[in-house]
Amino acid sequence: MPPRDETLPRNTFTYFFREASRRMWVSKRTSFVAIAMIAISLLIVGGFLLVADNLGRAVAQAEGKSRVNIYFDVDATPQQIATVDAWLATHPDFTSRSFVSKEAALARFKQYFANLSDIVGQLDENPFPASFECDVSPVVAQSPAFARQAAELRAIVGVEQVQFDWEWVETLRKLIRLVNVAGLVAGGVLAVAAAFTIANVIRLTMMLYREEIAIMRLVGATERMIRGPFLIEGLLQGLIGAIVSIVLLLAAFLAGRHFLAPRNSLMWGFLFNGFLPWQKVLSLLAGGMLAGYLGSWLSVRESGEET
Repeated sequence: MPPRDETLPRNTFTYFFREASRRMWVSKRTSFVAIAMIAISLLIVGGFLLVADNLGRAVAQAEGKSRVNIYFDVDATPQQIATVDAWLATHPDFTSRSFVSKEAALARFKQYFANLSDIVGQLDENPFPASFECDVSPVVAQSPAFARQAAELRAIVGVEQVQFDWEWVETLRKLIRLVNVAGLVAGGVLAVAAAFTIANVIRLTMMLYREEIAIMRLVGATERMIRGPFLIEGLLQGLIGAIVSIVLLLAAFLAGRHFLAPRNSLMWGFLFNGFLPWQKVLSLLAGGMLAGYLGSWLSVRESGEET
């Protein structure tokens, strides 16, 4: 049996990491392509996760609350508004209510959508109707009796629409499911592409070091010692790509939060309420490392079969 090569360090993993780092530095351009593919794929996945996570927060905040909005015609008269107010006062389920005038509705719109306030200001008339906002118990809101009362309320002259908050909450839930599925599909396709990119990069690297690999086999190096640095190289490329994607996603999130969404806007609550929780950040890191490792494993496995 050939003697052990004393130039190899006793700490095998230290050797693996040192060799992998050296080879990544020597093959900077090809390594950059692999890292960029991982970063792009995880950036897209992270974007979907971030949108779904913030929408989920909005749904969680709305759960347990049932609000009914009663919108009047734009030209509703004070008498019609008074009639609806009297009707609400005689029905206990609607007694917890607040009136929103046309002026207050316009001011609220300008606050929530600051970017569109100039456009609304150019209109000759206030396009927003007056309304009543009623807080209703979730149990009562789902009862057949309440549905009949809502139908009766819609029939009152001057009432344009009776809108329930839980309807858009259910719409948000469907949107969250769609975003999650789209993110998984897009992320899966891009992750496979990134893994194959890394496989090709590792394959090229192995070709560049084929003479060194041949010499290592001659002096008795095991296949584990030969393949180890290439596996770690793919792992490092995946890890770096994941870190880059998280940094870019965080930068885009903070920039959008600062420049696109004022704190009191609806966009803030739906898209910029918070960044990804640490569990999902760790999942992105693990996903990048897994894609990198699989790509490098495919390359060393094929090279082993060829030899």
